[in-house]
Amino acid sequence: MSARRIASLAWLALGAPLAACAVATPHDGSTAPAERSIAAIHASKCGACHSLPNPRTRSREYLEDALSRHRKRVHLSRDEWAEMTDYLAIPEGKTARQP
Repeated sequence: MSARRIASLAWLALGAPLAACAVATPHDGSTAPAERSIAAIHASKCGACHSLPNPRTRSREYLEDALSRHRKRVHLSRDEWAEMTDYLAIPEGKTARQP
């Protein structure tokens, strides 16, 4: 069995329950259904290959460049790619927190 296959199986066994926690709805109901949907896609598609970047922590320019490389491997609609960028990008007018 290949290392990639083993990693995929490990994700299913260990990562999927954690991903479910990551996309849980806040108790106040403030997360829109569309955002929950793209969060689930983020967890399943992106999380299948690498650790997930936290939402709203990357510049839009960085994401557009990075996600352009992913379009060859991950098949999403044009609208889903736009939603993914919006979901992950630092909101306009905000700045990234320094580590």
